[in-house]
Amino acid sequence: MKDLKPLDDDKFERIREIYVESFPEKIQTLRACWASLTSADDHAELLSDLRVEVHKIAGSSGSHEFSNIHTLAKTTEAEIVEVVETKSKWADVNKKIDNYIQQLVDLLESELLIYNFSDNSEDIIPRLDSLQLSHRELVIFIISHRAVELSLLSNLLESRGFTVIAFSKIDRAEEMSATVAPSVVVVDLGDADECKLEKHTKSNFTSAQGDIPAFVVISRRDDITTRKMAAQFEAEAFFATPINAHNFCSTLDVLLEERGSNATGVLIMDTQDQRIEYIQKALQCENIRSRIIRDTVSLTDELVNFKPDLILIGCDDQQDWQDAIKIIRLHESHFNMPIICLVEEENAQTKLEVQQVGADDCIIGQKLQGRQYQVLKQKILRSRRANHLIIMDSLTGALNRDAFLERANEEISLAIRRKESVCLAMIDVDHFKQINDQNGHVIGDYVLRHISDYLNNRLRRSDVVGRYAGDEFLVLLPDTDLDSAYLVLDMIRKNLVAHDIKVNNADVRVSISLGLVAARPTEPLDIESLIIDVDKKLYEAKVAGRNMLVAGVA
Repeated sequence: MKDLKPLDDDKFERIREIYVESFPEKIQTLRACWASLTSADDHAELLSDLRVEVHKIAGSSGSHEFSNIHTLAKTTEAEIVEVVETKSKWADVNKKIDNYIQQLVDLLESELLIYNFSDNSEDIIPRLDSLQLSHRELVIFIISHRAVELSLLSNLLESRGFTVIAFSKIDRAEEMSATVAPSVVVVDLGDADECKLEKHTKSNFTSAQGDIPAFVVISRRDDITTRKMAAQFEAEAFFATPINAHNFCSTLDVLLEERGSNATGVLIMDTQDQRIEYIQKALQCENIRSRIIRDTVSLTDELVNFKPDLILIGCDDQQDWQDAIKIIRLHESHFNMPIICLVEEENAQTKLEVQQVGADDCIIGQKLQGRQYQVLKQKILRSRRANHLIIMDSLTGALNRDAFLERANEEISLAIRRKESVCLAMIDVDHFKQINDQNGHVIGDYVLRHISDYLNNRLRRSDVVGRYAGDEFLVLLPDTDLDSAYLVLDMIRKNLVAHDIKVNNADVRVSISLGLVAARPTEPLDIESLIIDVDKKLYEAKVAGRNMLVAGVA
């Protein structure tokens, strides 16, 4: 019989690290099981499900030498078994089981926070920012008394390129805002009664320039009382913990667009000079860009070039404004565009007329007040969020195919004007069908999400990641030379295959093949021709044995 060599300390520590990285998923599973139990009438089957999850934690924590978790999980499992076997009344044991589950969750969170992860230099991938470009830093304040939540959120946001400053108390964050102006403030309500929010709190974060950051509220509880508190606080978004990373970062992107280079833009189509001048000045005071057109002749071009978030249309020439609304609604990218008509008199009949044509609302053009501007901004924010849902791939959180192609062509046109090089990569998951066949489609879906997250975490915010088809992704890297793109993407490939993906107690080994092309900025370019070239490079990588990157010039 062959002697088995014991694992050396470094390898065993790495195994423990990988196990600890699965704790957020285990915490989410326990919370989901408990939520189902508290809302169900028949508890026997759900208690058995909970027992299975606790049993898994008891076994895995013991084998990884987390004795405190193992002991508590075994005790919790024994209590659940006793309840099931004695058929105890749920009302009599509810609080007792709840206490054990909460202790187990707290212990997992504590271990996640205090565990010292090794500094493995081979697992460090250089961000493209450090090789070439630096982007404008966006500062996010996180206010939470929960150390674990602070750590998890900070890691998530920092991996996406944000600068994060964490606080345990809101007054300390208010003091800091006088020195550093945040773009977004994330406030953790905890259990809703642990942090009280007042409307005036937002004004305490006003910058020297008069800007107020966007506020996102998170909470351990997700009930009507907590959501009502967030609504009264006039928060821009609310999330219950554990947070869905895709949705959270997508919402932040929407909120930050108004505070970055892609500030809110309003297209005004009107012929009354006095009204135009009044509205333009008012919009400028609200830090809103505007563009003026007099008729429908240039309307289509401005929809594409100016990319407005909202359109104001003067209703003097009835046929002209009706035609304008119909033209906008026929444009595939703007069927959901907020359209407000400028009228001389606002009444029920006027509102009905403009809405019948396809507009959203009407206002009196020369009586715009601060409250009405807030209404306009809310319409814009809802529209942007809806558009984000439309363009995102629901499984992976990457751009869907159509959205990627549209965005890529915009970036390529910009690269041509600036005479900058651009790189395109096509990524294919090796033997993905085999992963699905052996592990099931649920695991396959998790693998795709993992790869999408990995790409977004390791690339710049200016890079564009899209799901092209099935298990294929496209990555566009603006203003990037071939050598820099090759270095970062090949390091991503190496690190993906170096560590198994752990999901549902299964270890899934994943590798990827990549094709990469760099385009000369002086030549006419379009995304379709680049895809043809990069697809050939990907094919070469597959033929050569997979798990490699093949690059060239388009």
